[in-house]
Amino acid sequence: MHLLQSIDELRALLSPAENAAYLSDAWDDNTQIDMACDEIKMDFTSPNQGHLVIKGGYKSGLEHFLIKFSSRFKSVAGNLDSINRCLTLIGDAQTGLITSLLIDHGDQDPADRRHLPELDWADIQRCLSVTGDESVWLHQKEGFRAFSVGEIMVPPVIYLPFEGRGDLHLKGAHRHGGDIYVFKIATAFPNNIGRGLEPSQGMMVAFDARTADPIMVLRDEGHLTDLRTAIAGRNAAEAMMPANELIGVGVLGTGVQARLQIGLLKTLYPTCNKLTVWGRSKENTINYANEAAVTGWEVSIVDSPMQVADSSNLLITTTASEVALLDAHDISMPNTVIIAIGADMPGKVELSPALLHKAQAVLIDSIPQGIDHGNAAVAIRENIISPSDLQEFGDFLSNGYREPEAKDRLRIFLSSGIGVQDLQIVQSVIEGS
Repeated sequence: MHLLQSIDELRALLSPAENAAYLSDAWDDNTQIDMACDEIKMDFTSPNQGHLVIKGGYKSGLEHFLIKFSSRFKSVAGNLDSINRCLTLIGDAQTGLITSLLIDHGDQDPADRRHLPELDWADIQRCLSVTGDESVWLHQKEGFRAFSVGEIMVPPVIYLPFEGRGDLHLKGAHRHGGDIYVFKIATAFPNNIGRGLEPSQGMMVAFDARTADPIMVLRDEGHLTDLRTAIAGRNAAEAMMPANELIGVGVLGTGVQARLQIGLLKTLYPTCNKLTVWGRSKENTINYANEAAVTGWEVSIVDSPMQVADSSNLLITTTASEVALLDAHDISMPNTVIIAIGADMPGKVELSPALLHKAQAVLIDSIPQGIDHGNAAVAIRENIISPSDLQEFGDFLSNGYREPEAKDRLRIFLSSGIGVQDLQIVQSVIEGS
């Protein structure tokens, strides 16, 4: 990623049409034709008072898109001057990749400007290794607890569509009083495969919560999101299924999460080696089973999700299904935990409403998000369950099951991903840097 040195370099990078669209008053003109634009605002009170505006825009037919972070924070030097910062990210509208950035430090002396570290995935992995697995897992648990007691500020999501080529989401989080806030940019451009690129790309930016200065760019290509999602499943399994009660692990799906989840579960349940798997593609399922066998699992491939439930009492669902794969009558073992990972966007569902109704405990990362989309949203819309039937995972970690009789019966954890997980995983990277 190229670090631009001045607004003049930015103007030179952009075409005349892009300069007119993004660097003029036209940016704020809602009548501008073929302009996709989204904006969020955040107010900070601690550790410093400030205001942040983030705006993303893409005009159809242009080569680039822009995302601009503009902030004004109270001076930390005790004078009347405010701290003004502007970070502009420039992306390729054909691939969704962020290619350049410009930092405007306002009136700050150039000599006082710090270098902005940029970490790739190999750098990030080294930092996490220094932090250590136990600390990384603990950071994630602390994040869920903080979220459930209202300590986490999560702004709305910025969404930009790119004319059938793909889309972009920008999500962020800040813990009240915390030293940093974090924003993540995630893109999905299926045609990238033909360009020799991954279809899903991602990066995260950490900011100083006292000054709004960017302090680190993490070019993780989406791997951090995959990792923190897998850790959520691992932490849920640790809290919900004791090792001495585990009969076998069952997995629905054969993709990235299906691999990461069983990798972390192997460290959590080292004496368990029974794994049952179902996948839509026979070839992918065989490949997945062979890979799992190399790491010590005794793998059985079955023909249906119900057969997975027949032989396992810890079930992990990791698919992009748009129809329920497991129903209430599929679960026969009384002491069963289901960790549902795949239904992370509107339109996706893995568990039937009747299955959620059957459960003695339904834990979820975020109740408001669960009402909007995912497995719980379907059940709520159909009036099979109500929001009051849900318990946030962070509350469970602090206080246990709301209904004590849920122990040793059917329990479900629903994960669709929340911003605090990104905040905490970046905190783990910084800790090891």
